[in-house]
Amino acid sequence: MNRIFTLLALIALAFNTQAQSVLCENFNSYDSTGGANFHGWQLSYFSQFSYYTSTQSSGPSGPNSYKFGVDSATAITPNISGADHISFWMKGNASTGGSLANGAFYIYESSDSVNYTLIDMITPIPAGVATTKLYPLSPGTVKVKFFYDKDSGNVAFDDFCATIGTGIADLSHNTLISIYPNPSKGISTVNLNNVNTHNGRLTLHNVLGKELRQIALKGTESYYTLDLSGYEDGIYFIKFKSDSGEKTQRIILRK
Repeated sequence: MNRIFTLLALIALAFNTQAQSVLCENFNSYDSTGGANFHGWQLSYFSQFSYYTSTQSSGPSGPNSYKFGVDSATAITPNISGADHISFWMKGNASTGGSLANGAFYIYESSDSVNYTLIDMITPIPAGVATTKLYPLSPGTVKVKFFYDKDSGNVAFDDFCATIGTGIADLSHNTLISIYPNPSKGISTVNLNNVNTHNGRLTLHNVLGKELRQIALKGTESYYTLDLSGYEDGIYFIKFKSDSGEKTQRIILRK
């Protein structure tokens, strides 16, 4: 089962089809009996009600899954040094007629296991909708923390993977591709100075890998205006592809 889960998790990564796994956890054996520590995870909520056993509330690997079932429930990963992406499955569960609209699910990263920086805040949390999330990590990240600010309802959490690699023919790390300002209030500039843009294009993706926009590049231009003002606040990915290779950059929209 673990081998099957690892394969499914790697396939699910939108830009990570050749990713190397650093840590994958499917929570199939989680039943709260281990207390606050489960396979190196630090869990603040670990009662007999802190997990789901149904297929409907579990990811592709199948039951069980971890349940963020109380306010301020926190889960911190084991050490994931070297990983540059994470992915996980989540689903908001609410009672009949209920809503998770006033709750929020936070994802943080840390390079020292002490200080954490926000990667994303998911709010509102759609009730009854299962999604797979994908996020790039900052260099040097060693742990990721998940935090649930509960209003009503619970969050099922499953099929976590921390990976190395983007699964694309990446350009040299010295290649100058930058986006500024980042975070963006809506309008940013993509700098492709000193990059071969022949047969190039830029594509904008959301965190699920869905393509939102595509820009064909002109070989005579190195700067392109990116207008995100029509999108909701959150994390997006700008993917550059040309004859010289591919590269993906993260941009945060915060209007």
